[in-house]
Formats: sequence, C-alpha cells, structure tokens
Amino acid sequence: MRGFNPIGTALCVYEGFRVIFLAAAFLVLRPEGSEAFPWLAAITPGALFFLMALFWRLDRSRYEAYGPLYLAGKRLSIIMALLWQFLMKGDTIQDKPVGGPAFFIVPGITVFFLLGDMLSAWQAARLMKT
Repeated sequence: MRGFNPIGTALCVYEGFRVIFLAAAFLVLRPEGSEAFPWLAAITPGALFFLMALFWRLDRSRYEAYGPLYLAGKRLSIIMALLWQFLMKGDTIQDKPVGGPAFFIVPGITVFFLLGDMLSAWQAARLMKT
C-alpha cells in the first residue's frame, strides 16, 4: 500500500486552483460582447498541468515519463509570465490610478502564479529524483 504523498497532493491542489482561477479570470475579464469559448480555449493547455499532477498523485511510477514534459511546460510558463509582466501595456495597468489597490491586482496575481509555477517545477523535479 502506498503512503500519503504530500508533495504530489500539493502539486495537484495548486494546479487545480490555478486552472479554476484562470478560467474564471478569463471569463470575467473577456471583452464585453465576446463569446466565452475562445477565452476558455486559452485555458486548455493549463488543464494538462492539472491532469499530469493528478495522474502523478494517483500512480507516479506509471506516469513518471511525463515529468520532463511537465517541467518543460512549467519553464515555458515561467518565461512567458516574466515576459508578460515586464512587457504588459494593456488597459489593465494604464487606466488604473497609480498607488490605488487596483493598480497592483494584475501584477500581484501574475507574481503569485509565477512563484507558484516556480515552486511546482521545483517540487516536480524533486519528485522525479525520488
């Protein structure tokens, strides 16, 4: 019988939270009058991270071969989040008054997910070594 794996469970919970939050954010922040489907389709690749973490949690030895794919995707996600954070010039930042709490919401959420992705990539690399 396999014991409880807190790292695998934490990865699964983080990825599940990430997918749900991003799907909700894409639906709420989509341009007015647009359909929901194209915005939800942008979340689909992120759901693969959740599925990989879930399958690792269920049977790590069987799905261990997908570890390098998970790490490559997380690296790409981290790079894109960094680029987006520094190159963002959209309405979300320019229209907000400097110093107000709304000015920090989008960058704060991006930094939160950036740190979460770094931590999940580190934990996944740790899981692959054991």
